[in-house]
Amino acid sequence: MNQHPLSAPRNAAELLGIRKYVQVFPIPEEDNKQVKEIRDGADEFDGVAEIWIDDLETFTTKWKTGEGKKAFESFLEDEKNFVDWERSVCFLAEEKVVLGGQ
Repeated sequence: MNQHPLSAPRNAAELLGIRKYVQVFPIPEEDNKQVKEIRDGADEFDGVAEIWIDDLETFTTKWKTGEGKKAFESFLEDEKNFVDWERSVCFLAEEKVVLGGQ
């Protein structure tokens, strides 16, 4: 997983307009047990990747055309090595801070 960001050209983040890339991994199952029981949660997952861009236009223009498209395709090719796409969810979202934060 640590090599994944290196699978595309060195300037891929700039080409794709990526402001921030975050990998989130669950803490051990035993530590999550109480929360899972309270929420009647699903089975543990491997992790979540967050890719932060400024707006939908960035995705439309930089991820789907030119050099940005080539960089994105490099990431997709590498993901074949570790992402189970039949069990994965991918979506665009907009953050709405409800409590705290900025």
